[in-house]
Amino acid sequence: MSCGSNLALAGFVAALAGLLLGASDAAADELRGRARVVAANEIEVAGTTVRLAGIRVPRSDQRCRIGAGSYDCGRVAADALRDLTTGTNVRCIVRGENAAGKPIATCLADGYDLSEGMVYTGWAAAEPDSGRRYLALEWAARAAHRGLWRGEFASEERAGNR
Repeated sequence: MSCGSNLALAGFVAALAGLLLGASDAAADELRGRARVVAANEIEVAGTTVRLAGIRVPRSDQRCRIGAGSYDCGRVAADALRDLTTGTNVRCIVRGENAAGKPIATCLADGYDLSEGMVYTGWAAAEPDSGRRYLALEWAARAAHRGLWRGEFASEERAGNR
């Protein structure tokens, strides 16, 4: 081999090593597996608890009103997330972390955005900075009186977990 061939091979090996190292960094920002619902906006995947990006939900112990009655809307919202994840393979892409250091992630159940599903069904509200899609889905859920929007939902009591 000539000196030029050795340099080209060394460059190729260095580039390949960089790609492989970059891939391992990216893999650290992605979780895959079955989900265990912790709360209406938190799931555990591959041993890590993440908060779903872009949504706000009732606290676990929050009660909401429908007519003269009330119900455990935090528990019902968590059950809705359980319905979206049961029997699916979940992939979470970590986007950052909240003030408490908990990872915030966009999570997909068999390719379906869980935050989108929670907002669409009315069991979550869109974060103000979540983008037009989630906000439009929230307004559609409100107009259709789905989920939380069937009754009174005290938005100031929503658990933002920022």
